[in-house]
This record gives sequence, structure tokens and C-alpha cells, in this order.
Amino acid sequence: MKKLLTYSLALIFVFVIHSTAVAQTSVGGGLAYGENIEEIGLKIDGIYTINEDFRAGADIIYYFTGDGITFWELNLNGNYLFVKEDDLIVYALSGINYARQSFDLDGMNDVSNSELGLNIGAGLEYDLDFAKLAPEIKYALSDYDQLVVSVGLRFPIN
Repeated sequence: MKKLLTYSLALIFVFVIHSTAVAQTSVGGGLAYGENIEEIGLKIDGIYTINEDFRAGADIIYYFTGDGITFWELNLNGNYLFVKEDDLIVYALSGINYARQSFDLDGMNDVSNSELGLNIGAGLEYDLDFAKLAPEIKYALSDYDQLVVSVGLRFPIN
């Protein structure tokens, strides 16, 4: 689990560093709530602007489940921006969701399951001068179907 989390964070970092001076890139983090798993999670994300209408994003959410259960998800999404004001962006999102759940069975081998699914949702960014407030809602369609609501801050890096 720690290796995958490290690799995912490294992937997001490389994604951010690879951006050009012309493109807008932002990174951030926040909290998420998964309605099926009924837990709060920590979210780390990165957004790369492709053009004035489309962006690509990646995020990882690690849920604080406790009791020998580990649950996390990795999301790769595309955003279509349909409202672009000076201090407000509203977007639709769709993409791929990879979720993994594992159980520690007290000294026995861990039992785990992974699922690949699809995301559909919407979000917005509101400029706060020092960062952008970024609430988002999405539904992950897979064997781990769940509505995920998140809120965080994103910081432009170029």
C-alpha cells in the first residue's frame, strides 16, 4: 500500500513538473467523504489545463477506515469547463476510477480486492486570491459504487 501511494504521489509530481510555461497547472489537497464506505478521506490532486475548454486531472484519496481495513482510490479525469468567469470555473468531469480495499486478518495473509470503474460528476473552483476553493462531487460506477463529495484548495504553480 505504501509503495502504491508513493508511486501515485510521484506520478502526480512528475505530471505537474512536466507542464509547460504556457499551460496552467495546479496542485492541491483536501478532504473527501465516500457515502458507501462511510468514511472521511484525504485527497491529493493535480490539474493540467489542455486548452481553454479542457483539463486533465489526477487524484488519490486515502480513506481513514481503521479496524484493519484499508480503502483508497486513484482517479484520472477529464474536465470540460462550461463556466469560465474571472473568479469562478464550473466543470463537468468524467474519467477512470481504480479502487482497492484490503483487510488485515490478524496475523493471516491480507485479503484484498481491486475494482476498475468510471467517474461522472461536476465541480467548481472559486478564486480566494491565495488559492482556489475546489468542491467536487462525483459518482464512481464499479463494484464499489459510491458517491464521493470532496472539498479542498488548489494552488497554481506556474
